[in-house]
Amino acid sequence: MHQKNELPEGWEFVSFEDVLEINPSKPPKDVVSPDTPVTFVPMPAVDAVSGEITDPEIRPFSEVRKGYTAFQNDDVIFAKITPCMENGKAAVARNLLNNLGFGSTEYIVFRSKGAILPDYLYHYIRQESYRKLAESNMTGSVGQKRVPKDFVQYSMIPLPPLSEQHRIVSAIEALFARLDATNEKLDRVQEILKKFRESVLAAACDGRLTEEWRKENLHCNEYFAIDEDQFNLVKQWRIPTVWSWSTLEDSCSHVVDCPHSTPKWTDIGVYCVRTSELKCGHIDFSNAKYVSEATYLERIKRLKPQEGDILYSREGTVGIASLVPSNVKICLGQRLMLFRTKNNLIPSFFVKVLNSPYIYDSVKKSTMGSTAPRFNVADIKKFPTPLPPLPEQQEIVRRVDALFAFADSIETKVAAAREKTEKLRQSILAKAFSGELVETEAEIARREGRDYETAEVLLERIKEKKGKEEKRR
Repeated sequence: MHQKNELPEGWEFVSFEDVLEINPSKPPKDVVSPDTPVTFVPMPAVDAVSGEITDPEIRPFSEVRKGYTAFQNDDVIFAKITPCMENGKAAVARNLLNNLGFGSTEYIVFRSKGAILPDYLYHYIRQESYRKLAESNMTGSVGQKRVPKDFVQYSMIPLPPLSEQHRIVSAIEALFARLDATNEKLDRVQEILKKFRESVLAAACDGRLTEEWRKENLHCNEYFAIDEDQFNLVKQWRIPTVWSWSTLEDSCSHVVDCPHSTPKWTDIGVYCVRTSELKCGHIDFSNAKYVSEATYLERIKRLKPQEGDILYSREGTVGIASLVPSNVKICLGQRLMLFRTKNNLIPSFFVKVLNSPYIYDSVKKSTMGSTAPRFNVADIKKFPTPLPPLPEQQEIVRRVDALFAFADSIETKVAAAREKTEKLRQSILAKAFSGELVETEAEIARREGRDYETAEVLLERIKEKKGKEEKRR
């Protein structure tokens, strides 16, 4: 917390209630006709990343005046409930129809009394430091914790002269625009890496990735197309003549569907893998759930998963294949299948086939538009499976893994860069509210040989103006 003597010259340290109306009164019921359209902002309409109101609804005034929080243009809305507050859901209300906005009762509304710019306040409450302070003061039960009104009333904010607030906001937004542009470029890198991996898998599964290797080692590089009468799932899939076509069912010694029941979860026990844990090629155990030993034994009656088996999601997040790792004991949750390949098919190669655009894209197209996407077991058994010679399968796996490791290293750098931009964002805000981001009004006034209105004088002027208005009323 700043102390008054630590503030730049001309600034004042004030409480929110000194400069803001907090949760101002609703507009009178006769301010407009009942059917007047107004802007309605549900909690999902406030974007936690951009801090903007996106995709608001239009509703008649009479429908929303009661039972919802009211605000107007230039008010700042601030989500008070967990986890929305911690995620940064706050926005300056703008472009409201008929200057009337309504929304969730979980908003706190701030309205400037004239001494503080809405955008200056908005950036202040979006600071990570302020949100953590608000989080530490939340009250209520787990999952329903809220920031109390008295916390925001007595929250303190450093207040510069009004002209300096304008410059601070302009500087913040200019610097944030540059960070946003950087993040857009980083997003494009992520998309490029996604397409790169897809291209690598496609080339791995149609022979292009090992074309030169095959010339040198197998002395062959001719291709033939898939038999469309036999495999109607995928069209235009060509493979080298030294490869052969099979089906998933013929290439696997076991094709097992999961038990069709939701297991009883426990705090500790054996991993029970859900579709949400399946990633392209591997299982993510970071949010895994557990079942008892008895439930585990019940769920492995058809087949006990072992290292090298393949898990496949056939419902919900359809079409993801993952390898079962070593030294882990698991059973299957709902919507999963388990494949165990025969000796002529290396599991790590088969996972790449199942995750390749040839299979994955076709499966997604077949389930597109369904409210509960699923793929039938009978259709999955017919999946086309290319069978290269075993040495080539091993070479394909080696090359794909090397290329994916390269992509992973770039992704790690992108994640580090994103983290750096967020730290820069918070650093910019910290400088802004300590008077270090722009030249202070006091410094400019001295250089130009003029007087200026300090924050203290500004507050007195607004207080005096308000007093005169109340006397007139």
